[in-house]
Amino acid sequence: MVSDIKGYNTRDTSATRQGPASGVRAERQVESGSAGAAQPARDDTVALSGLPEVIKTTAARLAAEPAVDETRVRNIKDALARGEYQIDAERVARKLIDSDNL
Repeated sequence: MVSDIKGYNTRDTSATRQGPASGVRAERQVESGSAGAAQPARDDTVALSGLPEVIKTTAARLAAEPAVDETRVRNIKDALARGEYQIDAERVARKLIDSDNL
């Protein structure tokens, strides 16, 4: 089906189609012709999932939370200053390699 929006469509949609879809148009013409008066065309409908609302809600929650956990950062800084924070170099290297493979 071709819609003419503000006169921009120059294609003639009244001609009977050729090929496998032509039977569909002929049946519609027969059905509307047998009723006597032209019946209004059925409107297409679109049903959207709830995904846009979920995205909006999640984005609002994320925006309300701080980007950095200040308490955790302060605890790590204090542990580093006291010499109590152990850095696992192998784990850091593995995480760097894994992030490069994304």
